[in-house]
Amino acid sequence: MSSDWELVCAEQRALELSRIPKEWRLPEALVAQCNETSTLNVMDVPRTCGLLNAKQLDITENYDATALLEKLASGEFTSLEVTTAFCIRAAIAQQMLSCLTEIMFEDALVRAKYCDEYLATNKKTLGPFHGLPISIKDSFDVKGYASTAGYVALLKRGPMEQNSACAQILLDAGAVLYVKTNIPQTMMTADSHNNIYGRVLNPNRLCQTAGGSSGGEGALIAFRGSVLGVGTDIAGSIRIPAFANGTVGLRPTALRVPYKGQAGGRRVGHPGVLSTAGPLAHSLRDLDLFMKVVTNGACWQYDEGALNVPWRPAEKKKILRIGTITEDERYPLHPTVLRALETAKAALVAKGHTIIPLDDKLPESLYKTAMTGFQYFAIDPTAAITELIKKGGEPPIPSLASTTHPDLEALVPDLELFFQLNRSRKEHAHGWRQMLVENQVDVVLMPIYQGTAPRHDEFGLPVYTTIVNVLDFPSIVIPYQKGNKELDAEYVRDVRYAPAYEPECSEGMPASIQFVGRHHLDDEQLVQDSITIAEALGFN
Repeated sequence: MSSDWELVCAEQRALELSRIPKEWRLPEALVAQCNETSTLNVMDVPRTCGLLNAKQLDITENYDATALLEKLASGEFTSLEVTTAFCIRAAIAQQMLSCLTEIMFEDALVRAKYCDEYLATNKKTLGPFHGLPISIKDSFDVKGYASTAGYVALLKRGPMEQNSACAQILLDAGAVLYVKTNIPQTMMTADSHNNIYGRVLNPNRLCQTAGGSSGGEGALIAFRGSVLGVGTDIAGSIRIPAFANGTVGLRPTALRVPYKGQAGGRRVGHPGVLSTAGPLAHSLRDLDLFMKVVTNGACWQYDEGALNVPWRPAEKKKILRIGTITEDERYPLHPTVLRALETAKAALVAKGHTIIPLDDKLPESLYKTAMTGFQYFAIDPTAAITELIKKGGEPPIPSLASTTHPDLEALVPDLELFFQLNRSRKEHAHGWRQMLVENQVDVVLMPIYQGTAPRHDEFGLPVYTTIVNVLDFPSIVIPYQKGNKELDAEYVRDVRYAPAYEPECSEGMPASIQFVGRHHLDDEQLVQDSITIAEALGFN
């Protein structure tokens, strides 16, 4: 006999499946092959399954958001045909990857028709995102749909009654919201898995993680089921899915993007490290576009906590001084990632950029800086995360066990610790600022994770991303290189890899690198510096 939580989850999954038209369904035999132990790469399925026609394949595969918006504004593409194409591709993705939570196809197609009618009647667009389908993480409230943060207890609240600030800004800019994307239970692990919607699978290899907590976004965008999506990031939750699946992502400075109106994984009013909203996309110029549109939208009118600072023009420098950080000794880089980092440095030097090694100049170890963030996350005497899981009557997901560490076991979540962490955080930020200024560093190049996407539930603590959140620096991740056993062999070292290095798991999987800028209002410059670096590396 099923328990109450199992029935509630089964009903929700049935509801979402009913929202996929029968003509967009895949053969059951194909869907049955997609599970968390399969080694399949399913990137080609949209081109081989027969559900998308030639024009729909062209729309979903050959343009970034900037290019699609130009065609939508000119009338060359209609919003209805673009939205339909991405709805079908997202439906394919959902059946194979479990990357969606709320499916909003019916409302999206009505919205798309309205966009087309508006353009035809008024001879102008609704706004800078006119007619563009944009995916959005489950945690953002969208009127008429659930926001769960992966908790059964929050699913039981029913549909939301109003839009989150970010969702409303996107709609006011002319966008079409068509799907919400899957996340982990609690939104505090790097494996997007919950008891309601299941586990997100990585389209590059199904048995390896799609990352978290914006894992549904990462998988959907990599699968080209979305051209532009919105996630959140408190310890790497935008950048980890971007790297795991092979897309680009931006973690802006906190409060640059309005955050109000979200289902959260933590207790309301939790102090310390702030989560921030930001884009995942196919191109760096789309990150720039997203930030320009959203931050120029009079943010304070939507969210009193947002920085009401428009996106500013930034210089695109030809030559950069690039600080490089290799690794923390506790988390040595796997051969694929070490090769990617060393190859990137060599390519940048060849293009005339200056490389400044920072490993011996760091004010504290990377691990110690990241641990400040992990301690902040643990400050909650009420154990709200655990209590919310209990309230729903559901079991915790397996990856939650990997979010702790022996160094956290003796932690006492009291006011004294809070003051100590505030002081430590200021000291970290001071040390980093001093290091970057004294060495005249424009941007930092460093790993995003020690390996390629690991097997499900083996990610562990996200040290290389959490550092950035503790400092509240903006950060961008781009895919660079892929696992190759032959090329990686010379980078194998006699060290303790965590998780274990498995050449077969890395083979063919995307590696990524992370660019880090400076705190507050330097986001614009980071985007331009990242474009300069990407061009030098041959990344389009």
